[in-house]
Amino acid sequence: MTLLDVPFADVRGDTLRWTLAPTPCTPLASRTVDLGSGLTVTLSVLGASHQVVVRRHDHPLLHETIACGIAEAAPLPEAHAAGGYRLVSHVEEMGPEELAAQASRLVERLSGRTDAVVAHFPGDPHAVTALALDRSDARQIVWNTWHTYPQTGEIVATTTSYRPEEGTSV
Repeated sequence: MTLLDVPFADVRGDTLRWTLAPTPCTPLASRTVDLGSGLTVTLSVLGASHQVVVRRHDHPLLHETIACGIAEAAPLPEAHAAGGYRLVSHVEEMGPEELAAQASRLVERLSGRTDAVVAHFPGDPHAVTALALDRSDARQIVWNTWHTYPQTGEIVATTTSYRPEEGTSV
């Protein structure tokens, strides 16, 4: 788990934007996971959300960026499918106690995993961004993300699957 040394941006789930275009971003925390066969996945926490980059032999196959403030990006869709890429997202609204409990369970579940990155933003112990691989191998890569917004009582969760062999251009 990473405690970030940046201010928590006062954002909300409905301001998240989504793009598959290569988007240069400086990660605040990241982890690269080697899946074998030259395939790697880099999970990165950004100042206003996340980015996942899939590479084969250092050649980028897929960029997924979900973040606030990306001018050329679309609003985060509830679902999107193209080529071997599938994304599903949902926003759950809840009270402060439930959000705190869910954020704590999430951090506990993912802490120490070598295929996940969890970051806390200062100022609120429940302001968390987390990414984790799930059921991934060279044929299909699946990852989940969670973004907690204590100030609005929201958790934005995404599940993405990507099949590299079904095409690198999505």
